Amino acid sequence: MGVFGSANLANMMGGKASPHEIERLVDKLNIIPSDNISRVSSEDVRVTAIQLLRKNYSSLADYIVDMNLYISDAVNRRAQIVCFPAFTGLLPVTFVPQFQTALPRLRPLASTGFPDIGDMVDALEYFSDFVFDVYFNTMSALAARHRIFIMAGTTLYYEKGKPHHRAFLFNSDGDMIGFQDKISLNTLEKALEIESCAELKLFETPFGGVAILTGEDADYFEPARIARNLGAKILISPNISMHEYTPVNMALGLNMRVQENAVYGVQSMLVGDTGLGFATEGYGSVFSPNELLIKKNGSLAHTSGRYEPDIVCAKLNYDRLEDSFSPYIHDKNPELLAKYIDRLY
Repeated sequence: MGVFGSANLANMMGGKASPHEIERLVDKLNIIPSDNISRVSSEDVRVTAIQLLRKNYSSLADYIVDMNLYISDAVNRRAQIVCFPAFTGLLPVTFVPQFQTALPRLRPLASTGFPDIGDMVDALEYFSDFVFDVYFNTMSALAARHRIFIMAGTTLYYEKGKPHHRAFLFNSDGDMIGFQDKISLNTLEKALEIESCAELKLFETPFGGVAILTGEDADYFEPARIARNLGAKILISPNISMHEYTPVNMALGLNMRVQENAVYGVQSMLVGDTGLGFATEGYGSVFSPNELLIKKNGSLAHTSGRYEPDIVCAKLNYDRLEDSFSPYIHDKNPELLAKYIDRLY
């Protein structure tokens, strides 16, 4: 396993990632189950986008406490669905001693702007099982204790020896009701030979249909239109921005998909120093069709800043989507189409 040796990480860490140990630590938080999903109404769906600060955790308990702080804040604001950002599932790696030793080998090279791909592949394979178990079991337990739905962000998940960039959705019993693999891979993901996905899934929830568009998937028209045609009322985008995040960015990506399809959007962001020589920033946001907003900018709510930990909660009214009308996507001219469609295509 290159610079990481051949020893099994899960064995080296003992029982620190076992479901039993995670359940024990979650129980110590004395979480009181919420009644946030006891009443479901199409006029009042409460969503939360997490703006998660990336930081180093000292232990499994430290990681669980931090995840619970974000969720508890959302639950106190009556959230029914809590949405975490991209790569939330990789954060437990920071309390693994071997990771801090290996970190200098994973920083981008000046010559290419990317880490050494061989070292990165070794790292992903070496840490993946342990880190995934921590992430998955923690999110499952917290969803069940708080009695809410959690879109747990994304992680790199190995299936049949191939890595997938995968998002997970948990229900209020802590059961995974589905996952969505990323469709549109960026340059680094292609270099790491991550498997792309060709299927956009719809997840049925008590709050209507939900679809997940990870990162660049929200940059393209087709996945969002497929999601809407399948019945999605909410597009959730776990995201990360590796460049300066400006007001222009707020008008692109998920906001554009919301305007094109007359649905709601929830964008969660990972911010802060990555430990790899660069920082990330952005806004956790909830987007709405312009026709339903006074300012006509698509932003129903967003976090207060680009760099710090925060959450944003919003109330969605599906019934108002029926009132949303845009001549660009709804107005049809059958006679014109019949005359010109063959010439265009």
